[in-house]
Amino acid sequence: MKPFKTLDEQVDLLEKRGLTISNRQKTKHYLLQHSYYNVINVYSRFFQYETDKYIDGATFDEIRAVHVFDSEIKSAFFKYLLECEKHFKSILAYRFSEIYGDTSFAYLKTSSFDDKDLIQLSSTISQLSTTITKNLRKKESNAIKHYNSNHHDVPLWVLVNQLTFGQVVYMYTHFNNKLKNAIAHDVAHYLENNTGEKIIIEPNELQRFLFNLIDIRNCVAHNNMLFNFKSKNNVKYIPQLHKVEGIEKTAPRQNPFNCFIMMQALLEKDQYTLFHNTIRKRIRNLDHRIKVIPVDKIIGSLGFPTNWHKKPVKEQPK
Repeated sequence: MKPFKTLDEQVDLLEKRGLTISNRQKTKHYLLQHSYYNVINVYSRFFQYETDKYIDGATFDEIRAVHVFDSEIKSAFFKYLLECEKHFKSILAYRFSEIYGDTSFAYLKTSSFDDKDLIQLSSTISQLSTTITKNLRKKESNAIKHYNSNHHDVPLWVLVNQLTFGQVVYMYTHFNNKLKNAIAHDVAHYLENNTGEKIIIEPNELQRFLFNLIDIRNCVAHNNMLFNFKSKNNVKYIPQLHKVEGIEKTAPRQNPFNCFIMMQALLEKDQYTLFHNTIRKRIRNLDHRIKVIPVDKIIGSLGFPTNWHKKPVKEQPK
């Protein structure tokens, strides 16, 4: 077993390895609050030239700055991922109801879906049914109980608010091509507003992007490290999004930066502008707080291009 070390012993070890501690008491307090493992073992690597050896001049304050930066970036991502989720849920519920709205509990019927994968479809429908049942059994009043009692139906636009993003995305995967295309067309409208250019997004491309959003949402929601994060799908190269950011067609598109720019597909222009400028400000703040390494070493592990934070601020739509 690795032996337990007191806060004093932890700080002594850091100094022995060449890390500068400007305020011993504050350092101990920070390690007590956040734990040695979560701060040092995760963020030290940016300031080490070999295992357990720090770059000359590296300080604990710089490691702390990266730790704070990571938390701030994840918070910003989570805030706007929730907006993406809200918009997609609303679009999906509307387009589905537009076709099947006259049929009670249409989303519980296999005939409302493309039945090529009946096993997965049955699992998805079962989860929807379980969500309804759980809400009907609750003692307190809720929208599902209200609609079921008064209208003998629970419209999808009501149910969707109780579903996880993953459940809604899996619903989308089972839709027929006509319905998928209608939803993809709505999503393309966000891209056009954000880029000023008409961009066609195919249903399968949208599906891969949505699963990437689930990946990064799970990462930030569970407070996992965002540095070197990699989503499952390599999204399609879209020149209006990728080329303008200096991303080559042959480069992988699975890192946080690629998720960031693709979120333009589900955010209003003013939302994306605020998101963009929040991230830019956080990077600039970090740049002011670290001295022994360039900030690009850190933001590069998120996929952000060199000197991205020095680009002009996006203007807020009027």
